[in-house]
Amino acid sequence: MIMMPDVVYDAYSSITDKENAKVIYLSPQGKVLNQNKVKELSKENHLILLCGHYEGIDQRVLDEIVDEEISIGDYVLTGGELPAMVLIDSVSRYVKGVLKEESVEEESFSNNQLLEYPQYTRPEEFRGKKVPEVLISGHHQNIKKWREEKALEVTKKKRPDLLK
Repeated sequence: MIMMPDVVYDAYSSITDKENAKVIYLSPQGKVLNQNKVKELSKENHLILLCGHYEGIDQRVLDEIVDEEISIGDYVLTGGELPAMVLIDSVSRYVKGVLKEESVEEESFSNNQLLEYPQYTRPEEFRGKKVPEVLISGHHQNIKKWREEKALEVTKKKRPDLLK
């Protein structure tokens, strides 16, 4: 089943504020979404997300209105609604006021493409395992160094492809 061009185009035409909008079609044929693209999209004034279902949307309307196709991975879903939610959630994190700015900068893919370092909370000891001493030392320079080392260690172990 393919969505008919007139139905999609009429819905698009009904949007009153589309002059400075970027139209994105969520599709497995698009470029794979990554953190750099998320940051780039967060700077756009207005995004219009177009979601196909099953076989997608008639190519003629895609050629007419779509600025870019984006995929969330190398697999196929029944529709673009879940990818749209992924894109909305990831982009909104970079919208001013949604999160503290430092929260966005100290996590996976924001720090030289490394995964994030391990996180700990209270209690200081749980089932015989303790929070690393350096984290409760109060020595900010040592904590920063530990975090950088652990981020590299975690990335090497879990996603060595990111280090290429």
